[in-house]
Amino acid sequence: MHNLHPELTEALGEMLDRLDSILRRGGYEGEPVQMYLAGGMAVHYYCGSRYTDDVDATFSKRLLLPYDQLAVSYMRQDNTASSIYLDPTYNDTFALLHPDHRELSVEWENIGNEHRLIHLRVFSALDLAVSKIARFSPSDQSDILALASRRLFNSEQLQEHADEALGYYVGDTRWIHLNLIQICQDIDLALSA
Repeated sequence: MHNLHPELTEALGEMLDRLDSILRRGGYEGEPVQMYLAGGMAVHYYCGSRYTDDVDATFSKRLLLPYDQLAVSYMRQDNTASSIYLDPTYNDTFALLHPDHRELSVEWENIGNEHRLIHLRVFSALDLAVSKIARFSPSDQSDILALASRRLFNSEQLQEHADEALGYYVGDTRWIHLNLIQICQDIDLALSA
């Protein structure tokens, strides 16, 4: 983990404390709820390469959450006021994901999982990259390249993992294959420099 923005990690920790408090106030006493982190915050875990405002996550249990209580304000390193929020619109149902993405996720260590009813897990670097191939915005492309530049995977591994994920999808996937070809070429170019 390359934590270039520790204040962002601290804000996420505060969000997890609030989630924990909400579960405890609601009387939850079961096994810890797994929170599976995707998106820019997961890229932050691996690379620390950029700030993000939204926290994209799914959970191992269905939760009724007061989203307005989960926004966390913090100061960036340049003394700019910022905040993060749990994105209530994030849904992995239509995302390009490997069927084993939850099993392949990694625990975010040293963020306090052992003290909370919420345990934070992060998509594997490969699953995170695959999830960004379908939308393929400029920031998605930059995120994939940032992950690859940390040598977390190469183009062949990305191609194989994405092909496995695509095997579980129906519909016109030609454009995803084109995105995959482009990003694999970009990775090869970046890693050969």
